[in-house]
Amino acid sequence: HTVHLTETLQRVYILFVVAFSEPYEFIPLDWLKKWLEDSPSTTEIDNSLFLCSHGKLHPDKVADSKRVSLQAAQLLYDRYSGGPRLDGSSLCRECVSQRCRVLRLKNQLNEDFKEITNLVKRTLSGEGYWVSKSSLRSWRQLALEQLEEDEHETKHNNGQINGQGPHNNSKGRKGNEDEMKTFNEDIVCCHGGLSILETERKLVSSEVWTKLREYFPKAPEFTQNKESCQQCLTLEQEEKDNEAVSKMMALDQKNQLLNLFHEKNRPTLAKWPEDTDVLYIVPLYFVDEWRKFIRRPTKSSPVSNVGNTLLLCPHGGFMFTYDSLINGDAQHVALLWPSEWEVISRLFIVDQPISIHCFKQTTLSGPTTPYTTQPDLCWECRESFLFQQQRDLREYTQATIYIRKVLEDQRMIKEAAPELNASSSEAEEEKEEHPKMDGEGDPDFSQIMHAFSVAPFDQNLSIDGKSLTDDSATLGSLGVIPESIICLKADEPIADYDAMDDVYQGECCHLYLQYITLTLFKKR
Repeated sequence: HTVHLTETLQRVYILFVVAFSEPYEFIPLDWLKKWLEDSPSTTEIDNSLFLCSHGKLHPDKVADSKRVSLQAAQLLYDRYSGGPRLDGSSLCRECVSQRCRVLRLKNQLNEDFKEITNLVKRTLSGEGYWVSKSSLRSWRQLALEQLEEDEHETKHNNGQINGQGPHNNSKGRKGNEDEMKTFNEDIVCCHGGLSILETERKLVSSEVWTKLREYFPKAPEFTQNKESCQQCLTLEQEEKDNEAVSKMMALDQKNQLLNLFHEKNRPTLAKWPEDTDVLYIVPLYFVDEWRKFIRRPTKSSPVSNVGNTLLLCPHGGFMFTYDSLINGDAQHVALLWPSEWEVISRLFIVDQPISIHCFKQTTLSGPTTPYTTQPDLCWECRESFLFQQQRDLREYTQATIYIRKVLEDQRMIKEAAPELNASSSEAEEEKEEHPKMDGEGDPDFSQIMHAFSVAPFDQNLSIDGKSLTDDSATLGSLGVIPESIICLKADEPIADYDAMDDVYQGECCHLYLQYITLTLFKKR
């Protein structure tokens, strides 16, 4: 039996030799080696790994196959089956042509670069083509990247089976193509036509364009007679018209409200104007946005509405009183003269007019000046607003407070600095508790001891004349709000500051003003 197999192998092997003009087929070399080594266990012939994306024999795989006669190939396929069968016509002409094109263009890239550079400098005569200036400056780099991409595509992927491999990889290449800059795409508008920006393109000769097309066969082409995109021209004209209208609108509004724009001759509530008994109110946000539009009418959107409802409660009542406006709430509003209000109500859509009236009266006790608002003040919402405002002040996680030391013979010798972070949820009088070192405790006012050389049991703290003695109270309930000043008074004057500083701080301090940082954290 072994002798018979050996004779069969010899007979088929002799048939492998094929003359130049005779028909032939390609058989994988690896398969032939296994067949010669162990013929009985040889599997079927598998040529699927040799296929390119077009379903034909890839040029890179020709060296890995053996050209055998048609008769020998038929004997092998009859005995072992397999496929697909690859004959002389199976070599992929498209892959070979692309490979040759890439190699040829790579070799002549530098020469073409010099030639195109010289041709661009010449005066154009005859028909020309529009080319992006940016693409023209970097075309050699773009061409090199494109050629490398094309060369990569022509290389065989061993993972391809029956032509399926390239389709799996095409998604990744497509993503790279989206990121890669395409030659001459800079002058293509969003509608697919020629861009209207003539400063971004250059006219080149047909000779230059022909050479560039060799490297970028899919580049957008625009002849010299190609008109710019009509849709873009229409949009550009509309934009110019809108800019002109915006400029005219801004100039007209500025002239009618010149003092409001320059913030000159503004009415104030603290000193009510004598020549009027009514002032109008608008949100300061409206005035700020309106000024932005006046300054840059082509860059900012025009203001069309006056949103006074921002200053009203859900019931439609006004949220501020005359006194509150004087004491700080005026920072949210802008006051207008009646003449200015007349212009604004004509130029803008006003959702709700807001005004404040002054009534001068003479009573038995003397002249009085009551003030009213339209709409009227909503006392219910006003009280809720004040309550919430006070609550927000007293409930905080971190805030800045000050510590000031006072002695009997000197008004103030040391101050704590603005970087005092505290928490309103902590008991303020925890000064006798020493801070934990593990980071999970509550550093407290014992730090005052190190800053002012006052032991915790000698510290007397007060705010606005009220002593802070309740150990169970929170900072907020004791009236310690952000930016508060806490006064520190020692029970006994400390004679030797240097000695105390040496003990507690490890250094001498001769300053009368000293800044400290105290941090209170919420207990976990």
